[in-house]
Amino acid sequence: MRLGGFYSAERVEDLEALCEPLDGHGLSAIPAPDRLAEMSDDECVEFGEVARSLGLVVGETGMWENLMSADADRRAARIARVRTLLRKAELMGCGCVISLVGSGDASDSMLAPDPEMLTPDGAAAFREVVLRILDGLELERTVYAIEPWRTSFFYQPDDIRAFLDDVGHPRVRLHLDLVNMVSRRSYFDTAGLAERTFALLSDRIAAAHLKDVRWIHEHMQIRWDEVMVGDGVMDLEAYLGGLETLDPDLPCFCEHLASEAEYVESFDRLHALTERIGARFLPRDPNGSEIRKGAMT
Repeated sequence: MRLGGFYSAERVEDLEALCEPLDGHGLSAIPAPDRLAEMSDDECVEFGEVARSLGLVVGETGMWENLMSADADRRAARIARVRTLLRKAELMGCGCVISLVGSGDASDSMLAPDPEMLTPDGAAAFREVVLRILDGLELERTVYAIEPWRTSFFYQPDDIRAFLDDVGHPRVRLHLDLVNMVSRRSYFDTAGLAERTFALLSDRIAAAHLKDVRWIHEHMQIRWDEVMVGDGVMDLEAYLGGLETLDPDLPCFCEHLASEAEYVESFDRLHALTERIGARFLPRDPNGSEIRKGAMT
């Protein structure tokens, strides 16, 4: 596994200076630059080559706009942007481009509840979006990875597997975020959720987010908050144990924390957890074998 989070580089010339904090925290995964879609093809290639020469995995980039917008023009423009990101990520050797399913809600928020997205018709509509995204693209190193979210059909292991099989495209994968898959029932059995997820989906996981969740019972209605790893109910040993069985270069990112100090604390806790279960996050090693020359096949 390759651990990352917080630390990133926007330009090729920023990469070398990044190595010191990465090495200090046992990290070797970084996201693609936020400006990926606007980078020239040559700059994408150079960024990827320099990152690999430094022993870094460029693990992921995201398209965080609503792909299921009810506005046809907006939907088409966002599909085009994912296609651009996939082409640029392929040139860079970035492992995956991530998105959520999205929502047809009038707010145009990708997080908004939409009853259609919980139905077979909603899944069929998103399938068409996925196929439009990938139509004609030649991808060998990069995949399109969908992240689970509880307001869509793409939420529980069985449903995720069924959708990926229905799409039937070799470059479509799961971006695993187990916290996003927690339900009221599995909140009390996150080890079981991890076991079911890896049993069904190990061959389709492109990358992972590492975080934790806690039920805020003082709130009158249901409220779950993301918290630092180790401060919630997620069985992180089961989660990390499953990830350890996958591609050794699998990028795993912490996210959504408030400060560098919180990220550093999370990195420390994750290293301690992996050591406890006999696993490890691979360090940066520019002298080792070439990493991630080709992404998952």
